[in-house]
Amino acid sequence: MPALPSPYVPAAPSAAALEALRLFQAGCLSETYDDALCGQAVRQLEAVVRDDPRQLDARLALAEAVWNQAFRQPDGSAERARLRQRSLALYQQLVDQGVQDPRPYYGLSGLTRDPDTRLRLLRRAVALEPKHPDAHKDLAWSLLERGQVDEAMREYRLHLSLHPARERADAFEDLRFAKKLGELGHVREAAEVYDAVWDATRDESRAQRCQIFKTVDLDPYERIGARFAQRVREIRAACADTPRLEHAQELERQGQDDAAVQELERQIQENPVPVEPYLELERLHQKQGRMAEAAAVMTRYFQQEKNPAERCRHFRTLSPGTARAMDPGLINELDRACRTRQP
Repeated sequence: MPALPSPYVPAAPSAAALEALRLFQAGCLSETYDDALCGQAVRQLEAVVRDDPRQLDARLALAEAVWNQAFRQPDGSAERARLRQRSLALYQQLVDQGVQDPRPYYGLSGLTRDPDTRLRLLRRAVALEPKHPDAHKDLAWSLLERGQVDEAMREYRLHLSLHPARERADAFEDLRFAKKLGELGHVREAAEVYDAVWDATRDESRAQRCQIFKTVDLDPYERIGARFAQRVREIRAACADTPRLEHAQELERQGQDDAAVQELERQIQENPVPVEPYLELERLHQKQGRMAEAAAVMTRYFQQEKNPAERCRHFRTLSPGTARAMDPGLINELDRACRTRQP
């Protein structure tokens, strides 16, 4: 009976591996790719792996570097296909060896086209690293595409708990998942994801949150009393179309500052909620040295703004020149209200 293969035990990165990994970071990542530097990194990574196959970090970096090299080749070319296949083989070798690390399974899951294989790899990745947020997210998408909604939601809840929407790109990805749930008729599950995004973006300005949720159809969620739907409805005016604001900016570019001021005043009359027209009007008055007018504009903004967080957000960034020209009583009132409020 042939002897069973011994378990794969990674070794600590050698000095040669660390140097090759440094080159990989400097030249092979998508955002910093440099063809010559990445080629050098690949050669050094190959030498490291050849000398010691236990250098797991080097093997993973080599697989990623070769994949990124493939996309520098012409679409449909034989060289591109060869490099892609080599990258897949490098990941597959680690998977076949049963490496007790989620990275090769997760890396290969993003490259394979077979949905069953992808699902199996993602399950293995989260089994090895239960706190892997991206693996939980991708697993949720794979399950949702198979119609396994309950399990997909369990995985997405784990993803949200491990990685709340800290960036706008994260929020949009979560909203895409919620939208798909809604399209499949799972409105309550979709509302749960929308509520999570609303909570995760609490530090965003009202206008920014409004933009994030701008395209969401609120009607089905209001019918079930979803918390986020009511809040979004309340702020929708903050991201209403502002055509006069855009026209005013064009007038200023043409040197017609007075006409731009008039257009901004009309914009505020039509929709007094968004802060952008006030800020543009303040800036134009400052540009012309009209500090009293700039102060009057921002006074109007603070008088109509009822949201404490928004008032404090714009009080903290108020131009010193405008603040000096405003009524001291209003400044003191805002200062007291915002002093203990978290930024």
